Amino acid sequence: MQIEELAKRMVLVSALRRTALNRERERLGQKLIPVPLMAYILEHPGCTQGEVADWLYVTPASVATSCKRLEKEGLLERRVDPGNRRKNQLFVTEEGAALTKEKRAMLNRVNARTFADIDEEDLATFSRVLDRMMDNLGGRGLDPNQVFSALLEADKRKEKKG
Repeated sequence: MQIEELAKRMVLVSALRRTALNRERERLGQKLIPVPLMAYILEHPGCTQGEVADWLYVTPASVATSCKRLEKEGLLERRVDPGNRRKNQLFVTEEGAALTKEKRAMLNRVNARTFADIDEEDLATFSRVLDRMMDNLGGRGLDPNQVFSALLEADKRKEKKG
């Protein structure tokens, strides 16, 4: 099989997975929330928008826009940092935490569907292939659990080499 065809199939699988997630969200009547942003704040209560932006590998303005919407929906609170009154600390509300938990469960269900009927040997091979692909793209040693910070680290490594 040609590389171009495999690349197209990777894009297609990603699009199908995203569509499955959207259908599941709509079926459950859930709000559209940025789960990585909410998960980061849940794991780092009191963090700043700048810290979130760095981890997500997006602009601080993008995080500010998301935070404003999430705050308006009652899913997030911004509080003035007592140590630096020019900064806001971010906290997920109880409703936001519950919704993020539901979203993670939904993601787990879609992931289970995605990998259904694929035996352990094939999964292990697929994992090794993905590791090689990440290595080829400058991602050697990066933690796939931190997708966005991994991208930032890969770019930093590339800058140092170039």
